[in-house]
Amino acid sequence: MATPPETSPVDFGKAVHAEAQRRGMGRAKIIYVVMDGAVWLWDLAEDRFKTAVKTFDLHPAREHLQSLAETLQGAGTQAAQGWLKEMLHGLRHGRKARTVRRLEDLLQTQSQRTAEDQKTINREVSYFQDHREHLQYQPMEKAGAPMGNGTVESLGKQLQGRLRGCGQFWTHDGLTSLLRLTVLVKNDDYSHLWN
Repeated sequence: MATPPETSPVDFGKAVHAEAQRRGMGRAKIIYVVMDGAVWLWDLAEDRFKTAVKTFDLHPAREHLQSLAETLQGAGTQAAQGWLKEMLHGLRHGRKARTVRRLEDLLQTQSQRTAEDQKTINREVSYFQDHREHLQYQPMEKAGAPMGNGTVESLGKQLQGRLRGCGQFWTHDGLTSLLRLTVLVKNDDYSHLWN
């Protein structure tokens, strides 16, 4: 069986932008884009949603801090939980610059760490350096804007549960058709189902 062609990031960007336009993006005073750390998504957002307020999803940010906490303080320890709580508090309450500086300070104290720990610290701190300008959680919260994309993640899990159940097998075309119908129904776009 041949593998189905993947949608290119360019085509995906065009489709997402067209859907946003169809749903009234042109009338929006403020556009919010919340994403994880995938580089291609940030490139897409910069290309298609240049004026949007772009935010690094709080949930992956927390996961990266959790990884650092466990590396620095030990997995499952009170010290790790305390460190994580303190760092999250800083991010959520407008102290992103100070928080990122504290993370960068970790890069200076690596000589006494194992090579594996150094690799983890470098990787995790790099996420926050790359997204330094996308950590505006306090203004997002004040604006009532989303700080995470949990609703999108939840929908993905729901669709997988419904369309990837035990004994269910779909061709690429069949699955694509079912997903399109599901999206139309979820978006209350019933008028697009009928001529």
